[in-house]
Amino acid sequence: MRTIRRQLTWKLLVAFSLPLVFGGIAVLLSTRAALLEEFDTALRTRALAIMTATRQSGGRVDVEVNDSIMRESDEEDTAGFFQMWRSDGTTLKRSASAPVSRLPSRLGTLDRPKFWDLTLPSGAAGRAIGIKFTPQTSQEEHPTSASNEVILVVASDRGELNETLMTLAFALLGCGAGLLVITFVVVPRLLRRELAPLDALADRATRINADSLATRFPTASLPGELTPISTRLNDLLARLQQSFERERRFSADLAHELRTPIAELRTLAEVALKWPETREAATDREALAIAVQMEGVVTRLLALLRNERAQLPVLTERVHLTPLIENVWRPFAERAAGKQLKVTRTVADEAEVETDPVLLRSILTNLMDNAVEYTPHGGTVRVEADVRTTQFTLQMSNSCRDLTSDDVSHFSERFWRKDGARSDPEHSGLGLSLVKAFTERLGFQLEVRLVDPSTLSITVSGPKSNGVAETN
Repeated sequence: MRTIRRQLTWKLLVAFSLPLVFGGIAVLLSTRAALLEEFDTALRTRALAIMTATRQSGGRVDVEVNDSIMRESDEEDTAGFFQMWRSDGTTLKRSASAPVSRLPSRLGTLDRPKFWDLTLPSGAAGRAIGIKFTPQTSQEEHPTSASNEVILVVASDRGELNETLMTLAFALLGCGAGLLVITFVVVPRLLRRELAPLDALADRATRINADSLATRFPTASLPGELTPISTRLNDLLARLQQSFERERRFSADLAHELRTPIAELRTLAEVALKWPETREAATDREALAIAVQMEGVVTRLLALLRNERAQLPVLTERVHLTPLIENVWRPFAERAAGKQLKVTRTVADEAEVETDPVLLRSILTNLMDNAVEYTPHGGTVRVEADVRTTQFTLQMSNSCRDLTSDDVSHFSERFWRKDGARSDPEHSGLGLSLVKAFTERLGFQLEVRLVDPSTLSITVSGPKSNGVAETN
């Protein structure tokens, strides 16, 4: 399994190894170049000493090598040698240890001093310098031809140089290997210790389930890189906890809403089966009313579910508000008259808005149903629609009693009803939930507030046209 620790371990090991390897090679090569330059300088010094001791007179070349030069150039057989040729290949002078050989072919034109590696007569590794020069003449003589040019080769044992370079190479190799071993041991331990907060975060996350959504990740003790992650996870857990609590309340409220009508249907069925001869038409009407109530609850829940899943279709067209409000109000007029409500509707004849007429009708229906049902006897209901250049406002106001600001904050919750109204079988507490869902679907805003302790105001507002948030 790929893990951050494993990837970091290998990448850090490679990152440490490459500089060590290339750094060691660079040190070895630079040291070798410096030592070779020093060695070549010593070879050039010996060659210059021999060149200084070389004289020519009348076409004859003599090498006046004194004892010190000879000792310096030919102390031991393995120390090195020098050899001198004419340009035609004739040997002029050589040290005792010099091989009997012809002019080396690798010298070429010798426009400048040339260095190369070779094997000494003793079999040891050596290094040589080749120089072409014209021997010095006496003051009364001058060189007359290129035939007096002489080629000098001086060689010296480089065994000590090779041993030094070999020692340095082994030292660098040993130090590099030691550092790599230490890195292989230290890096995983450091990563394990530094990534411990991440492991703790992952371990805590694996223990979270639907029953432990109240768990929160620590933020104060985490490194700065993990603090944003922990904060976002805590926010996510808080939202999940709220969602689960809301669903639990929803399930409990749904069970509560359906338990009573189901029990009533069961009672009616049992009575009808036990005393079929006493069954009356009212029984069937009561059963039908209960079934209609349950169907209304399920239909509203399905509408809310489709809206949450963005599956509720929205079709935009021009809607005239005056006839729409009149048509929606008509079924409630008799109930309002029975409660002696004072109803006023203030809508301009030319008021219109571009939106979905079906959803807008549902919003109006639920608002009017809520107003007529909960307005006390002899109260007031006002419907006002104001359409301006780019905005429209639909306001439903009604008299109320026994409502508080805390009650108003629960109005859009599913199945919520004031305690005194929960036993009312005709209302499921889903009307304002549908209003909120449909207004959001249409891109409108919903505001519910208490104008004063005895007046409730519900306002739907939004753009006059193109107010639909999404069209399917």
